[in-house]
Amino acid sequence: MFQLASLHPRSKCFPPCSRSRSLIPKSSYYFGPPPPGSAYGSHPVGQIGLHHPREIIRVERDYTGGELIQFAPIYPLELEGRITPTQFLESMNSINEILISAHSFRHAMTDNLLSVFTLHLSTVLLNTHYEKEMKRLQQLFDELNMEVYNPSGLNLLWPHKVAFLFVSLHNVNSWLLLNHFIARD
Repeated sequence: MFQLASLHPRSKCFPPCSRSRSLIPKSSYYFGPPPPGSAYGSHPVGQIGLHHPREIIRVERDYTGGELIQFAPIYPLELEGRITPTQFLESMNSINEILISAHSFRHAMTDNLLSVFTLHLSTVLLNTHYEKEMKRLQQLFDELNMEVYNPSGLNLLWPHKVAFLFVSLHNVNSWLLLNHFIARD
C-alpha cells in the first residue's frame, strides 16, 4: 500500500486536485497502471499524522503457494522513482522468509506438544516460535523503514492489523517525524 500525504481537506489542494476524488482515500486492489487522476509521479505534500493521504496502493498476498502466507513481489508502478525494483523485491523476499519460518509446521507442532505436556504453563513462561518470528518481522519492518523506505519518503506499515492480507506503503513528506506517528497494535 502506498500513500501520498495531502493537505488538510478544508484547505486548497497543492498540487491542484480534482474535487471528484474522495478527500480520504479508500484502499483498493492494484490493477494495471495508475488512473489519470492519481498522485502518481507527483511529489509528496503534507505531513504524516496531520494530513489525509492522497492515495493508497496495496502490495497483495501471493496465493500461489496455497495457504502459505507470503506477499507478491510485483513492483507497483507508483513506487517508480522512489525506490528501485531490486530494493522492493529484496524487502518482500525478506518479509516472506520470516513469514514462512513463522508458520513452520515443525515449530508449531513442537510448541503445541510442549504446551500440552506442561499443562499450558509453557505458554506463560516461554514465547512460541510464532511470537518470536513476529517480533523479528516487526524489527525487520522498522529496519526497512529506516534504511530503505523512510529516506525516500515512504513508510512500510505493519500488516498485522489487516490479518496479513496486504502490506501498506505510505508516502510521507517528513520521515524524521515518522516514529511519532506510526500506529502499532
